Amino acid sequence: MGIKQRREREREATQQAILQAALEIATEEGWQAVTIRRVAERIEYSPSALYKYFEDKEDILRTLLLQGFQHMVAALEHIAAQEHRPSERLQQMAAAYWDFAWHQPTVYQLMFDLKGKIHEVEEAKAAFLVVRAAIEEWSQESGVKMGDSDQAVEMIWATMHGFVALTLAQYISGGPTRAKETLTQAISDLLLGWKTRLDSRLTRNDH
Repeated sequence: MGIKQRREREREATQQAILQAALEIATEEGWQAVTIRRVAERIEYSPSALYKYFEDKEDILRTLLLQGFQHMVAALEHIAAQEHRPSERLQQMAAAYWDFAWHQPTVYQLMFDLKGKIHEVEEAKAAFLVVRAAIEEWSQESGVKMGDSDQAVEMIWATMHGFVALTLAQYISGGPTRAKETLTQAISDLLLGWKTRLDSRLTRNDH
């Protein structure tokens, strides 16, 4: 390995140590406790040394946020590639979304602002598009014409995010297993509702 490659690996290792330190502090005390000084203390660096790797605290947080969305997109794309019916795929995507949030709650919290609005980053849009593609496949298979696919994604995403938020706040009785099962059932019920509405319209038209 050449000197340049070794230095690059060392730089990447230090960057990862900084990110891990920030995540540990946030997990222990909340994101408001993360500062350049606190992160530097944890990895035994001087605060000024951290600026060689990140512009500021916001740069650290944004990197963690982007990594979070990248992992979420990877999980959703893995489900999208499976040979399942579109309805099952959407339920499994909801389960994968829930798993991500449950196992990485601190990162998940960072991915949303205090109002619950998703951050406007390309990785977030990528996750949105994966779900939209699955909805459009379900629409074609079921014969349900979706007037607005984006609105359908928002309804599904709101359902997933709502279950995650309530579970993390311990407002869902029965623990995480029941919460996850209830979420996937909610997605199934939502799809059934859209299909039933179409069938009802067709029945009225026949008369």
